[in-house]
Amino acid sequence: MRPSPDTIAVRAFTEKPKTGEKARRGRKKSGLDEPSAYTLVFDTETTIDAAQALRVGAYQVRKGEVLAEEGLFYLAETLSRGELDTLKAYCVRHGLRLRTVRDFNENVLLEIGYHGQGLIAGFNLPFDLSRIAIRHAPARFAMRGGFSFMMAAGKHQPEVRVKHLSPRASLIDFNRPAGQDTPRGARKRGQKTPAFRGYFVDLKTLAAALTSRSFKLETLCAFLKTPTRKHASEEHGETLSDTYLDYARVDVQVSWECLCALRARYREHGLRKPIHRILSEASIGKAYLTLMGISPLMECQTVPRRVFAMAMETYYGGRAEIRMRRVPVEVIYTDFKSMYPTVNALMGLWEFIIGDGLNWHDATAQTRAFLGSVTREAFQSKETWRHLRTLVRVKPDGDLLPVRAVYDAAKKTRVNAIGLNFLTYDGGLWYTLADVVAAKILSGKTPDILEAVSFVPGEPQLGLKSVNLFGKPEFAIDPLHDDAFVRLIDLRDEAKAQGDDVEKAIKIIANSTSYGIFIEILRDEAPKPETLKLFHPDGREDTIKTKALEEPGTFFNPVIGTLITGAARLMLALAERTVIAEGLQWAFCDTDSLAIARPEGMGRDEFRTRVGRVVDWFDPLNPYAKPGSILQIEAENYASDGSGALEPLYAFAISAKRYALFNFDSESRPVIRKASAHGLGHLVAPYGDDEPAPDIPDPVLPLGKIGVSRWQYDFWYKIIEAGLGDAPKTVTLDYHPALQKPAATRYAATSPALLKWMERWNAPRRWHDKVRAHGFMLKFTPRSHNQMAFDEDDIVMSARKGRPSWPPVPKPSAPFDCDPAKAAEHAFDRETGEPVPVHMLETYVEALALFHLSPEAKFENGDYDETGETRRRHIIAKRVKRIGKEANAVAGDGVDYPVRKGDEAEFG
Repeated sequence: MRPSPDTIAVRAFTEKPKTGEKARRGRKKSGLDEPSAYTLVFDTETTIDAAQALRVGAYQVRKGEVLAEEGLFYLAETLSRGELDTLKAYCVRHGLRLRTVRDFNENVLLEIGYHGQGLIAGFNLPFDLSRIAIRHAPARFAMRGGFSFMMAAGKHQPEVRVKHLSPRASLIDFNRPAGQDTPRGARKRGQKTPAFRGYFVDLKTLAAALTSRSFKLETLCAFLKTPTRKHASEEHGETLSDTYLDYARVDVQVSWECLCALRARYREHGLRKPIHRILSEASIGKAYLTLMGISPLMECQTVPRRVFAMAMETYYGGRAEIRMRRVPVEVIYTDFKSMYPTVNALMGLWEFIIGDGLNWHDATAQTRAFLGSVTREAFQSKETWRHLRTLVRVKPDGDLLPVRAVYDAAKKTRVNAIGLNFLTYDGGLWYTLADVVAAKILSGKTPDILEAVSFVPGEPQLGLKSVNLFGKPEFAIDPLHDDAFVRLIDLRDEAKAQGDDVEKAIKIIANSTSYGIFIEILRDEAPKPETLKLFHPDGREDTIKTKALEEPGTFFNPVIGTLITGAARLMLALAERTVIAEGLQWAFCDTDSLAIARPEGMGRDEFRTRVGRVVDWFDPLNPYAKPGSILQIEAENYASDGSGALEPLYAFAISAKRYALFNFDSESRPVIRKASAHGLGHLVAPYGDDEPAPDIPDPVLPLGKIGVSRWQYDFWYKIIEAGLGDAPKTVTLDYHPALQKPAATRYAATSPALLKWMERWNAPRRWHDKVRAHGFMLKFTPRSHNQMAFDEDDIVMSARKGRPSWPPVPKPSAPFDCDPAKAAEHAFDRETGEPVPVHMLETYVEALALFHLSPEAKFENGDYDETGETRRRHIIAKRVKRIGKEANAVAGDGVDYPVRKGDEAEFG
């Protein structure tokens, strides 16, 4: 059994001293107007080697809808004389303008996009911009952590800055070039002309924001049903031909048509926010709130930072746990309907969103009385949920509460995980009242409340106005009289029943306005530690230094954000307790879903009847017009042939978020219905979807519906097959020869820190042969010393007791190659530059060998060799640390703030 951690972590709230509204207002001033009538759409075609250098590019300049100029551009260094002749002849035949890349940059990109203030658009725009740049450097100031691309020589020429935010989105703008751009008269009056930042639209970003899906250009044009469709090409990297140039031009035409279609979809929303400011679903949600006349909390009120510190201390994410570990068990898979909008509605949090600030008061006595008398059954009343707008400070004494800690200290990367465990701590900790209620309902023990603070919304803001979604009066939302969360889900149900394709768009609006924007923290990595203020719930302040800088998002309101997630965890706790009350079990839960398990010896009909009672228990909590329970039986429980009949469904769960659901076919083979790619998605596919493992049945559903790629599907099939057999601890990995390849992870060089991996490899190479910003590279995992075969000369005997001193473990990287096995032949240590032999790299077989045994370290009996029902740990905390935003970024995974043990001072 792994030892329990004695240090727990809570989220902190920090702020730069004396920062604030001036900087925020400055960002809002620039670039909020519309672009001119001109649009530039372009795309690049590159070499297929590691450098992915520009070969040719295609572009269109449009004035309104009219094509004003179409042309091609090229980089002479990557073309042969014959290819250049082909290019010139092609342009003559088709009446196209031919330019060098520098000519294109100066006289098209900058002329249209900067001097003409037109729109610049493309699919995966950061990559294309990086291909045509003549130089790059780390960006500074607001775009720190990104790149600044020089497009033309001369200090008076603007550079394009790109800062990666996520796989779907980047910030893109022009920097302010050298020189004075404020007229003398204005300077004398103390005025300054705002810098022009440009108008950039990445179609990949816009499409994801409007559809909540990820696309390639090929799948996007199919989804939008554009008149022109992207051509397939097998000529990448081959000698330039007319066919390949046709392909390049079609890509630009398709991009233009996608831009038109996406712009039309966006206009249906009737939002004022310019299209080039849409970076995510949250951008759309914020734009709708703004259209309703709703001002964010931080514009309505100066909230004491101790309130933010209190709220952040109570903030935990969704609950994800495994109860039946590595044991195949029959389940009925259930899911709560629109969990976050639902708990928003039950608690009446819309009142806070439209309120002119918020108020708070001590509610210790009332909250103690409420907690002491409340029962599970009381939460079948909607009115009970409105009592949960409260945060409490408790003294944990073996209470069942969310705990954030490093549960698996043996891992190389120590990451804080969140578990629901028994906690003892000699001091006070803040939690949502919902979490404390959940502790009582699940364990029967009532936590000791030291202090409670209840929140009340301010009066409704002035100037609120009704909006019509998509410009349709039948989709009207009145923020003053409607609970917008309820209204949105009702509208979605109506649209879905009528087959209206706006149903998915309404879902995006509901999801984007119901949670994330209220807890949004913008993370920045400073080049050196900066001074921050660390705020405590009792009003104390510490001064700290850290490179991890955090700034609240526009609609930041952590009181709302933490109440939402706390209530969602309570909803799961109510479901769990109701399942147990019915004599049932559960296999796993994940944020808003629960797999209810059939106990051994219970008949299937009886099992289904009791699950039906669990589902019905939540019927009184439905806040929507469409009748029925908010706990729903999911599609995976029904036959895949569309007959609508319930079919026995089984779960095989390994650890949090690592599970699969399956049926059996007529030959008793597993038929996978749903599977998780968690813990596998970082690996480059060892083989393609068109070359599956032999002897593994094809999936009965599209892989997208199952949730995995083909190689992951094959792997899960083998895991389930082993779990059903006589040797569940052994998953044979000889079912596909590609698994013998070195296991690779693909990275894009989206930050200077990541690009530094290739510094030694790049050093002797010319500019166009280097791996550059936003290019791709591969990372490999070195084998452990006991996996490697060293030469005797590699092993140095230590002077101390004659023990061997192993060579240092390398950090292998390699330039990108479509075939990871070929890339592995060029692997090098990114710190020393020395080659790393292939035999020192972990293969897919080795990388996957223990996946099916992945420990669930949050539980006592969740180690590699343990199976069955998990048991919760008892955490005895001796220290509390305050951390920043937890992230999967390579640059860091949180910041450990110094903290003093809090006293028992009363709030306020």
